[in-house]
Amino acid sequence: MSKFWKLLTPTQVVKQISDIHPADLSAKGITAIITDLDNTLVPWRRYNIAEDVIQWLAELETAQIKICIASNTLHTSRLQKLAEEMRIPFVDRVRKPWVGGFLRAMQLMQSSREQTAVVGDQIFTDVLCGNRLQLHTILLRPPIAKEEFFWTRVLRRIENVLINFLQRKGIWPRDNESDEIAHGVTQAREAEKV
Repeated sequence: MSKFWKLLTPTQVVKQISDIHPADLSAKGITAIITDLDNTLVPWRRYNIAEDVIQWLAELETAQIKICIASNTLHTSRLQKLAEEMRIPFVDRVRKPWVGGFLRAMQLMQSSREQTAVVGDQIFTDVLCGNRLQLHTILLRPPIAKEEFFWTRVLRRIENVLINFLQRKGIWPRDNESDEIAHGVTQAREAEKV
């Protein structure tokens, strides 16, 4: 795989935050997570924290996995309020895909590259930045809201074209649902042979 495509390919793809299991991360030596805010922990420009996010944060705490929000948002008062409500630190004005904000987050959590994962919803910011630092990158692919920022919707379309291209090349990782479907098909074929 060329270095360029590798920079745009996440380590893992999930549909929702609860698909990221702290035990799996711990088994890989992950002790810290850098996460995006909008469309990752909360809907864009919203203040409501979903119950599955609250549960996931509690599971991370139990597993002793640190977490820090690294956001490009210009609405720092909203970022601060949400971070305080979730009781997790944040770094603001990150300017992804530049790596400085991620390095600040890692310093805050006292984590190394090998111990750090990135969770976010965008290839050209979260995944690219994490891959530039050789971190474990997890792309969250939630449905996009109609009221989403115009440029995010445009980028989603470009990302979908990229994903289709990388899937055809056999580079794109399978998401949890695809793995479950593939596993179910394999089990059904094995059952037919018996």
